[in-house]
Amino acid sequence: MKYLTFLVLLAFSLTLAPEVKYLSPGAIAIDEKQSLIYTALTTAKSIAITDIATGQTTGQIKLKHNPNSILLSADASTLYASTGDAAGKVNIIGLPKGKVKATIATGHTPEGMALSADGQSLYVANRFSNTVSVIDLKKNKVKTVIPAVREPRSLCITPDGKTIAVANFLPAQASTATVVASQITLIDAESNTVRTNVILANGAQSLTGITSSPNGRYLYAVHLLSRFSVPITQLDRGWVNTNALSIVDLKNNSLYATVLLDDVDHGAANPYDICIDDKGKLHIAVSGSHELMTVDLEGLHAGLTALFEGKKKDAYVRDKEDLSSSLSFVSPYKKRIVLKGRSPRNLAYVGGKIYVSSRFSTFLEAIPAEGGNPEILTLGAEAESDGIRRGELAFFDASICYQQWQSCASCHPDGRADGLNWDQQNDGLGNPKNTKSLLYSHVTPPCMITGIRESAELAVRNGILHTLQTRQPESLSVDIDDYLKNLSPLESPYLKEYKKKDSKQLGKKLFEQAGCAQCHNGNYFTDMTKYDVGSGDANDAGRPFDTPSLSEIWRTAPYLYDGRAATLQEMFTLYNSDDKHGFTKKLSKEELDALILYVNTL
Repeated sequence: MKYLTFLVLLAFSLTLAPEVKYLSPGAIAIDEKQSLIYTALTTAKSIAITDIATGQTTGQIKLKHNPNSILLSADASTLYASTGDAAGKVNIIGLPKGKVKATIATGHTPEGMALSADGQSLYVANRFSNTVSVIDLKKNKVKTVIPAVREPRSLCITPDGKTIAVANFLPAQASTATVVASQITLIDAESNTVRTNVILANGAQSLTGITSSPNGRYLYAVHLLSRFSVPITQLDRGWVNTNALSIVDLKNNSLYATVLLDDVDHGAANPYDICIDDKGKLHIAVSGSHELMTVDLEGLHAGLTALFEGKKKDAYVRDKEDLSSSLSFVSPYKKRIVLKGRSPRNLAYVGGKIYVSSRFSTFLEAIPAEGGNPEILTLGAEAESDGIRRGELAFFDASICYQQWQSCASCHPDGRADGLNWDQQNDGLGNPKNTKSLLYSHVTPPCMITGIRESAELAVRNGILHTLQTRQPESLSVDIDDYLKNLSPLESPYLKEYKKKDSKQLGKKLFEQAGCAQCHNGNYFTDMTKYDVGSGDANDAGRPFDTPSLSEIWRTAPYLYDGRAATLQEMFTLYNSDDKHGFTKKLSKEELDALILYVNTL
């Protein structure tokens, strides 16, 4: 059988196409029967095929677009690959030949997928459409679309097949709300409707990995837990960003507990993916600190039960809120393994081993669940890293931060914004400001909302010094500059709707007539000048703010300097009564809708 498998693999191209520069290993799917591992090469438009026994990659499946995620059918006869961004598709690939049998259009940037219990429906999280597509696999067509909250990136299905849980990456509230946190959407699989949205602990953001307990009672999700309510003056003991595991009780559809993965003086920055092995151990890819963490779920739940029932005393934990601040509660139940790969982001478990893929590596690591030496499985060669690639790694690397609490990406995921307010020292304390996207920051000075930094280069270096609280070589800052300069905007998910609804370009005309274009002009929709638009409160009353670029504004909610407006609708209706932010007060509902739709296309 292995000889036949090898012959089949030879049918694939054995080397990457010449134009491929980097592999960027992502999602993993394992065919245990055939001893094969499939790995999404997320910047190489292909899926690597690796022989577990030899540890060598012997073939690949070429795709037209980069794979965001992959999933193997229960019988291992079909591989599903979500690909692309604005024109996102799911590729249905027949195995073992590796031929794409069908492509199905879904939504903007399809990522995580899950199969229904009967294998007849495929659920796909469309990140920037804020939806979940349900594909009928008998007809190979989308049969329904279910709304999510904000940036659904991954999902899982409970063992009984009754619930699909969707991890929404970012908070959707105004930054000034009482609770600002990501949510988990729970979908009823029978009716394909939203049962509820479970909001996580205040400050939860960058929610990625999610999985169900084997008995279907609990969901486990990893994310950051940001302490945005206090000034950023230190990093010790998780003062700014901590990194957490949330447990959702599916019996009550509610948050059961949030516990921290960090140690007292050693952060576990940017947890990304999770899986559970057949012994009930939870494994976490800790991306920022390049580690694999294992958590004893049985022990953790026993500890939580004893605490909640008053049978266990903890000097630092009096209630659930204290629990989410404790840097010691999980210590007895976890262990940390330093990996060879850089920025581990995806996991899979089979045959007593956890397989780990890391974005900035050219191999997989197989870690024995019960301990022992890891194995390296090669995926192929790639070019030597240039400044852009080195800068991307540095941007996501918490090892350049004091005690590894956070990376640049902790507040600027993918170089954009986390949706939170932060009180930094550069403009005085007591006046939190909303995080800005770094897209085009190097060509639209000054930087920061108050324009306190005259250039993005200066902001990068001060960010390392004052936010990561370390000193790094100038070459690293130059590399981060290169990475940020190379960021490019995604096509807006509103563009098709705008073309369909506003063929006469009323929204664009209103953008000019309302005076928006007076300040938001040029290639980046900013005149790079500061104005007092009447929005400043308290210490910021009368303060002029830098005119932000409107490029990708559809992606950067909430709005205004303190994020008080959850949507553009709120910004124009609730917070522009004096027309200082464009002459919109007299616009009709239809005109305002047209204006907002146009702005959302930029």
